[in-house]
Amino acid sequence: MPVYKTAAYLQEALDSMLAQTFTDFELLVLDDCSPDNAGEILDRYNDPRIKRYRGEHNEGLANILNVGIDMARGKYIARMDSDDISLPDRLKVQVEYLESHPDVDLCSCAMRLFGSREGLWVRDTDPDKVRISALFFSPVLHASSLWRREAFEGRGLRFDQQTVPAEDYDLWCRALVEGLRLVNLPDVLYLYRIREGQATEDTSRTSPKECDIRRRYFHAAFPKATTSQEADFLALPDLPRPRMARLFLYMAFSNIRHPFFSSKKLILRLLRYYHSQTK
Repeated sequence: MPVYKTAAYLQEALDSMLAQTFTDFELLVLDDCSPDNAGEILDRYNDPRIKRYRGEHNEGLANILNVGIDMARGKYIARMDSDDISLPDRLKVQVEYLESHPDVDLCSCAMRLFGSREGLWVRDTDPDKVRISALFFSPVLHASSLWRREAFEGRGLRFDQQTVPAEDYDLWCRALVEGLRLVNLPDVLYLYRIREGQATEDTSRTSPKECDIRRRYFHAAFPKATTSQEADFLALPDLPRPRMARLFLYMAFSNIRHPFFSSKKLILRLLRYYHSQTK
């Protein structure tokens, strides 16, 4: 749990984790030199499961998350934002899922939005569809994710500060290229707070980083694509329809020859995307 300028919500976030029905965990609270009274709030807790870290200077979100990864001793690593709420059965459901699905390396869960905006975020539950979705957007809900530490560490998969605020999208794409299987559970186990000014709301900052991540992932999936095809892909959804059709045909046939995705599911996804843009 990285902490920075969220003191107003920190107690609620901490209490939600300490009230989990799954109790065998360590709560790594990573105070990234927060200038508010986060330290005073943390001083009120004496739960032995809490492990605190505070460096000498602000390290940045991705770097402080990597500190937590290095500190972690558990079989699994779970993410949690310091202004959100995990519902009581969150860890129980996610741990039980990974225990019963040894072929899956990460699971997230659905989120209910609250605060300045309400709604529901749900991502694909099928690992193959998650793999395809990464072509278009971050396919895993970051703050509610839980993954096998060994699977990520064994492949040197860590967060990259240069990709913030799209550090999660970057990590998921690199994990998929390495062959890891990621899923999103449909259960609503997490409450995600929307606040004005937070990175999730500031798409102007994420777009350049996300564009570069999409470009690299596209190249990994279609290494023989031309510069023009890559440019067309990045121009979606504003690409002229004839060029979109030619690009999607190339992607479908290229994947059949050199499979990176489930061909059937990729074709269906491309068809749905094309038709949604031509209505």
